[in-house]
Amino acid sequence: MGPRILIVGAGAVGGYFGGRMALAGHDVTFLVRPGRLAQLRADGLRLVSPLGDAALAPRAITADEIDGPHDVILLSVKAYSLAAAMDDFAAAVGPDTRIIPLLNGMRHLDVLAERFGDPKILGGTCLIVSKLDAAGQVVHMGALPKLTFGERRGGDASAIRDLKEALSSPGFETVSSGRIIQDMWNKWVLLASLGAVCCLMRATVAEVAAAPGGDEFARAAIAECASIAAASGHPLAEGTLEGIVRLLTSRETPLTSSMFRDLSQGAPVEAAQIIGDMVQRGRAHQIATPILDLTNLNLNVYERHARPA
Repeated sequence: MGPRILIVGAGAVGGYFGGRMALAGHDVTFLVRPGRLAQLRADGLRLVSPLGDAALAPRAITADEIDGPHDVILLSVKAYSLAAAMDDFAAAVGPDTRIIPLLNGMRHLDVLAERFGDPKILGGTCLIVSKLDAAGQVVHMGALPKLTFGERRGGDASAIRDLKEALSSPGFETVSSGRIIQDMWNKWVLLASLGAVCCLMRATVAEVAAAPGGDEFARAAIAECASIAAASGHPLAEGTLEGIVRLLTSRETPLTSSMFRDLSQGAPVEAAQIIGDMVQRGRAHQIATPILDLTNLNLNVYERHARPA
């Protein structure tokens, strides 16, 4: 019998990975808010993907319907929703539960460990380009998505391999990583650099790169983030760093950051988790971060206007 899997959130990320797991026959339950629950019960969960469209009637509940501990909790909410999400899924955490968070940044690891105990919290990250459309469909674009997780402080590698096998499903690659914290830092450097470039310039990567000084600006933003990662004990490999530079200086890509897309729609942004925490870590290591500082100020002013006290 496979593990009981609770997917917290049925949006663009949780909806995709959880939907693929459910289609593969895994024991999957979605924990959602009442509005999303009503939508799922009325229309089902629909996946639109170049890998194949799918429709299913998933098992979905709200927090008051949790019926006991689950073996695995896949946490796929925005970082600013973490506190509320922890309250919602707390009843599903038992002595042997493993929690795989797919949040951006790093600070959520400490928050989760303080609430539920360090051994329960795995490191996790994912690679997927997806969105939730107006009809509530999960629309996946691009290459095969990847779900990566692993022990943060060493541990039983065989247990992680077993978990990988238990979660593996057609429609995404499952990776058990022995260097998950480095994987998370690699992604954080990319997200923070991309967020700074797009949010400060209010433009796509290609539009910034094509402007005079745009290439140098993007490289400087990346250098700030990479310096903080290195000072924190997690330097990016040369090939990884070069890949980020190529991506963020390309004049061919329409790439933007999720923060910029949220900002453009007047929605909440993950400023504190992606930019603010990076700034704080830079200060702790006495690293000058003028671009990140300006981005942090910019987004804080935006949030004050978007959500006035």
